[in-house]
Amino acid sequence: MTGLRWLKLDSTRIDWIPEEFAALDKLESLSLCRNNLVTLHGELVTMPSLRSLVFRRNHLNNAGLPADLFRLPDLSVLDLSANQLLAVPSELERCRGLLVLNLAHNSIEVIPNQLFINLTDLLHLDLSDNQLGKGEKKRY
Repeated sequence: MTGLRWLKLDSTRIDWIPEEFAALDKLESLSLCRNNLVTLHGELVTMPSLRSLVFRRNHLNNAGLPADLFRLPDLSVLDLSANQLLAVPSELERCRGLLVLNLAHNSIEVIPNQLFINLTDLLHLDLSDNQLGKGEKKRY
């Protein structure tokens, strides 16, 4: 299976990413939707061919996202929707080739001003169903 390019393990009750994933160096797309993930381990950052990561409907929080995840050279699709993120990951600005970013259905309150300056190729951004504007002062 070392030549595997697409792996979909949705709704499998996985609560951690096996170390053996690191051997899948040709893997381009990984989907782990509707599982029990709280944190993403370093195995993902050693997979040089990853282009699409879909972690929708897990239990991920900001502390569970390794900074190196955002340094994957070919990452173009990232779906972290329906998790427990309180903020847009600051390291996200390193994903210069990102085309699709889904952060919907989290608890994000603020989008940092400078965050998307380097994401010039971004075509689809979904921030719906967050707490945007909750932290702003009301002006009359």
